[in-house]
Amino acid sequence: MINLFFVGILISLVIVFIPTVFTASMLIGISSILICLFILNSAIEKSNERIFLLNIFFLSLLLRTLSSFLLYNLVFIHTGTGLLGDAWSYSENGWKIVDMWVSGVRDIKYIYNYVRHISTSGTLSAFDFWNAMVYFFTGKSPLFITFINSLASSSTAIFIYYIALQLYNEKAARISAVLTAFWPSLFIWSIQDLKEPLSIFLIVVLIWAILQLKTRFRFYLLLIAVLSSVALKELRFVSFFIFYALIFPISLIIFLWNKHKFLFILIIILAIAIAATCTYNYIMKFLPGGKNSLSFVEYIYQMRTFRTYGNTAFLANLDIRNPLSFMFFVPVALFIAWLAPFPWQLGSISQIMGMPEMLIYYLLLPAMFSGWNFIMKYKIKEGGIIILYIFIMMLVLAFIEGNIGTLFRHRAMVLPFIFILIGIGLEKKILKATTRI
Repeated sequence: MINLFFVGILISLVIVFIPTVFTASMLIGISSILICLFILNSAIEKSNERIFLLNIFFLSLLLRTLSSFLLYNLVFIHTGTGLLGDAWSYSENGWKIVDMWVSGVRDIKYIYNYVRHISTSGTLSAFDFWNAMVYFFTGKSPLFITFINSLASSSTAIFIYYIALQLYNEKAARISAVLTAFWPSLFIWSIQDLKEPLSIFLIVVLIWAILQLKTRFRFYLLLIAVLSSVALKELRFVSFFIFYALIFPISLIIFLWNKHKFLFILIIILAIAIAATCTYNYIMKFLPGGKNSLSFVEYIYQMRTFRTYGNTAFLANLDIRNPLSFMFFVPVALFIAWLAPFPWQLGSISQIMGMPEMLIYYLLLPAMFSGWNFIMKYKIKEGGIIILYIFIMMLVLAFIEGNIGTLFRHRAMVLPFIFILIGIGLEKKILKATTRI
């Protein structure tokens, strides 16, 4: 009781004497960590599992927090921004939004149009408003945004652990969690003000909740699925739309109709046709010149052309509106989506830094296909949703991305699920080697 009394006095002193923006950041940060610890402690039953996951969580969070602090100061010394590329644009846009709101402007449409016009990135998204909401409480503190991203990424590894555990065993789950927590590119994106950490966290939580609901219905799981879906819709609408137009319906069919092969194939074909039609109709609403102005292929061409810039653009001069060119484009674009950047593409410091990761990624691909083979044979009902997510998202990235740098970053949305397959594949190899000995 005395300890609580002194803690109360300490918190009161902090609130009184430390500026509000620092107090808000500190209290929100501490509360977030405590909530994560409470959820972890409630969910974990085995003591050895608790020790492993808490170690992963804290080590990942500590390394990310320190790295974000060092990187921010290093960038600030060289450029005066503290953040790199899109991360700086998102931060600036968020601050402009909250600055207008605090100055008395309450018309969201006006704020949106004005900030979009003067935006450093040339556009404005829900993520800019997310930054504005954080800055409203903390002041302009980009390091706190990176802390939230670091917290989300560290928590993502825990959910990946439980998804892998449901599909295979504890050792495979540990491998998947470690890869998710410390994979270089995921680590780098999480210590910048970017969409990827939160988007990955939301899709992982959504799929975890759906897999849990398949085995046991709990209201809180349904609530988590709904809340993560709503947040994902605002933050990364493309992922939300693809998930509910294609991935979720097909995985539901797999779960319900796995024993009836012919009917299963027929329904999948029908579902893909319906989803493709819905996707086309939705996209056409947002294209200039009316519904019939562009075909779907032309829309893909425009999307890719918009992104084919810089020295990392690929297939930039290929007109995919030509049927023969499109037939050539599909396999090549898929190949690039899975394997780029390649060792011979060393045109910048960032590409050189990413090459060791890609070499490790290439070495782990056989394990990924081994994990894929296991799920397809024995766990299709539970793991089918993961397989679908990986391959459909890779297909989408192949179609709409025209820049290897952007592709490399957006592929992070798929990597944690690939790590689940790799974890299963590596554990299978370890078990096979142990059995031989």
